Amino acid sequence: MKTITILTLVLATAVFSCSDKFVENEKQAEGPKKWQLVKMIASWSVKETTGSDMSWQEHYIFNPDGTFNKSRTQDGQVKEASGTYVIDATDKTILLLTYKTGFDLLASCMGNQSEQLRIESPDLIVGTWRMCDGPGLEYKLVK
Repeated sequence: MKTITILTLVLATAVFSCSDKFVENEKQAEGPKKWQLVKMIASWSVKETTGSDMSWQEHYIFNPDGTFNKSRTQDGQVKEASGTYVIDATDKTILLLTYKTGFDLLASCMGNQSEQLRIESPDLIVGTWRMCDGPGLEYKLVK
């Protein structure tokens, strides 16, 4: 029982540390941070694609002022979206994005103008869309 308690505390510390580092990195950024889509996992499958084999290319740019831009290139067409982001007050590992434009780029189960991304580490965020039949999406910090 003592081992489980210790492991739980260590895991909780690691998770909150990652989200704190994300927030700290974004606030201290001298400019925007770019997060590039690096892996897609088919919904309800283990099939993974990376690089040019993915169905589309995509990135987010998170600005220090709490705004974001999203760009997706698919079949030679580029689509853009923008909005604001915050860290969830109750779950510090969740980024809450509220779209102002480009609603067709929402990768969400929520059905409103919001999207969630989970902070896995200071340089990896993942989409939550896979929980409701969307693909699993992983993004790496590139600058």
